Amino acid sequence: MYSLAQNGYTWDEVKQILSHTRTVSYGFDVLDKNDRAIGGAHSPDCQIFNNIDAGIQRSASLTLIEENDIDFASDRLRPYMRVITDKGPLVYPLGVFLMSSPARRSVGGAINRTVECYDKTQILNDDRFDTRYTVPKNTAYTAAVLSIISSAGIVTSDIVASALETETAIEFPIGTSKLTACNQLLAAINYYPLYADSFGYIRSKPYELPEAKAIDAFYATDKTSIIQPGAQEELDIFNAPNKIIRYLENAERQLLTASITNDDPNSKLSTVNRGRTIVDVASVSDIANQTSLDAYVARIMAETKVYQKITFETLNMPNHEYSDCLYINNSELSIAGKYIETAWQMDLKIGGKMKHLCRKAVGL
Repeated sequence: MYSLAQNGYTWDEVKQILSHTRTVSYGFDVLDKNDRAIGGAHSPDCQIFNNIDAGIQRSASLTLIEENDIDFASDRLRPYMRVITDKGPLVYPLGVFLMSSPARRSVGGAINRTVECYDKTQILNDDRFDTRYTVPKNTAYTAAVLSIISSAGIVTSDIVASALETETAIEFPIGTSKLTACNQLLAAINYYPLYADSFGYIRSKPYELPEAKAIDAFYATDKTSIIQPGAQEELDIFNAPNKIIRYLENAERQLLTASITNDDPNSKLSTVNRGRTIVDVASVSDIANQTSLDAYVARIMAETKVYQKITFETLNMPNHEYSDCLYINNSELSIAGKYIETAWQMDLKIGGKMKHLCRKAVGL
């Protein structure tokens, strides 16, 4: 989640404006292939989606009214939310998108295009190695990722540096997408997969266990709440594993294995209380070392626990990013606590709503 502070307003002051007498509108910048603004566009309907479990996490769907020439092969679209204040408008970007080029159609004398859009990780997904690609032994994993990103022509990236290096040379076959290669390298050092932020930067950082994450935003059903009625909650415990095993079997390296078992007598899902073991076992293609493998298995156990899932709607908030940590206090459902936002959806229109999908691991 990025800061709302702008034009002399603090983050908290902008949140107060958005929670009270908000006046907002939406616009669209057209950018060239170097992300330089070259014009504007108009859309009567636009939805933006963000899903941390999707290959391309941020996408958009909209109708563009044809007013200016747009090169759909190379131009990009940057939607934004404008907040009117006493000190002038505050403008918040909502992503930088590559556009499809559907057929033109005439509607009431205007030419419209229904356009599907995808964030800039699509560039890495489309670009594939035309020869076997090798990451040499003793190469820093994050340096290798940055090199691949750069080779796809992307210069706006921010990958938190790691000192961990490859133990052996790593090869990717011909035809491997550069997004796949980057995410495999990042998984080996227990990083988040690549994602594109609201400004169009490609980012990744070390994975954080949900319980260790700092709170990014608070949502409460109080007198100043922007939460809309109708929140939903669900709990799914079917086939939740209570033992995780991962292993690396590589002829050039020693066998590495790591496992973690939920044998907590206070957990309803543990091997002790269920009277049986439900195992999730798989190999990994690469891992930096035993410490990274142990951390990776701990991460999987954290992410495959039973989740309490909550879906709720608010008025549109512009600064949500990837896997934000929200504190939700909802009197309708009698819940209060930290949740990780796994997906969100915004309708860019006056009075538009934002749908949030959140989850947290629960102790059963």
